[in-house]
Amino acid sequence: MIHINKKYVALLIVVFALILTVSLTARQRYVDGQNAAALAEAKAQMKLQKEKEEKDALEEYAKKHPDEIFSFSKKENNVLLITLDRAISMYFPYIMEELPETAKSFEGFTFYSQTLSYGSNTIFGTPPIFGGYAYTPEAINERDDELLVDKHNEALRLLPTIFKENGYNVTVCDPPIANYEWNSDLSIFDDLGITTKNFLLAADENGVETSEEDRFQQNYTELQNLSNITNNMGTKGAFITFDNELPHRFKYLQMPKYEYTDSYPNNSGYTNQRSLSNGDIITFSEYMQNLHYHVNAASLRMLGEYFDYLRSLGVYDNTKIIIVADHGYGLNQMYDFHYGASDLMYYNPLLLVKDINAKGDIKYDNTTLMTTADVPVLATEGIIKDAKNPYSGKLLKDEVNKDEVHVLISHKWDIRTYAFDATTYGSYKFFNFKGSDIYDVNNWSVKNIYPTKKGDK
Repeated sequence: MIHINKKYVALLIVVFALILTVSLTARQRYVDGQNAAALAEAKAQMKLQKEKEEKDALEEYAKKHPDEIFSFSKKENNVLLITLDRAISMYFPYIMEELPETAKSFEGFTFYSQTLSYGSNTIFGTPPIFGGYAYTPEAINERDDELLVDKHNEALRLLPTIFKENGYNVTVCDPPIANYEWNSDLSIFDDLGITTKNFLLAADENGVETSEEDRFQQNYTELQNLSNITNNMGTKGAFITFDNELPHRFKYLQMPKYEYTDSYPNNSGYTNQRSLSNGDIITFSEYMQNLHYHVNAASLRMLGEYFDYLRSLGVYDNTKIIIVADHGYGLNQMYDFHYGASDLMYYNPLLLVKDINAKGDIKYDNTTLMTTADVPVLATEGIIKDAKNPYSGKLLKDEVNKDEVHVLISHKWDIRTYAFDATTYGSYKFFNFKGSDIYDVNNWSVKNIYPTKKGDK
């Protein structure tokens, strides 16, 4: 008779149970893993299907609404860069107090009054806005073996290239004098695969220059109709930039809202002064002062109405907005802001910035020194990490240099002055600003900066 050790049997049972448990657990893990993999695959397929459906829906929507080229995203961050040719910085506070409803529309914005441009005209002022500190007149003159027009185009392409390479939908409208053409040559963007369009035409298809009245109408109508070209259907974040020249066009408008009317406006009940709550007063004693104020006020009013529309679409908060002018204008309204015979109002352009989810009343920053070349950093900061100049490979923030600001002294605004073989702007005198207060004439001097003369015009 076989005697079985009960302890041995118990041990066998325990071992068997353990093996069975491990086996079942392993099998369950395998099954769970298979199920998890299948679930992950199913989710991935569902995501792809949803993205395809969204893309198809957007394409179908775009076919039905071909004019809506500004497609903001409701989910992802957007960047809107608006350049206002010759917008006057010092007018902004007065316009906001005069038009309180417009001021409400500018919720979250910061106004930088201590802002400098690098020249008095578009040809000098545009490259730093779009390209940054590597495209100031001095920096452009240093690259004297390259054509001016090529460096100008490179600056215009910088931000669209950065945002395109980082997965954004990019739209560029009326890039200033692209390829040194008054009707901007959009072909400079062809290789980027972005949306481009000209709304503003300086000449017709036969090369006949557009009248001042027609150019006013183009620019006024563009701002008035921005909502008609805008939707919130974007599936990716958007980078959108457009240029508008209304502050550069001159016309009396109907007060109090500065609206265009077919008949000559009747403003007999209004004075030629504006005031601030702190007691500051500005007087329009000259014809050009009044005209500039009217078109600046109209531009800001219509942009405020557009911002209200962006709110209604649910895309205002998640959109960074920058409004900047390429230069100011000498209007003799800041009599202590002269250096010698030069009216430094030429070099004090409008700069406004609203960051993502910025709230509250307009902030007035009257101490921070800014230049128009800060725009590329402002546009990418908090949006694209370590944004680089695609042409130099340097971080945009590492190219910033405001220890001294060298402002080109030249009023040669016509692109035909430089033809297509010029490599530098051909002016060696610069204003040199060094300090913290641009309104203190003691911080200004004149400096000679000599580029190589090859190709000068």
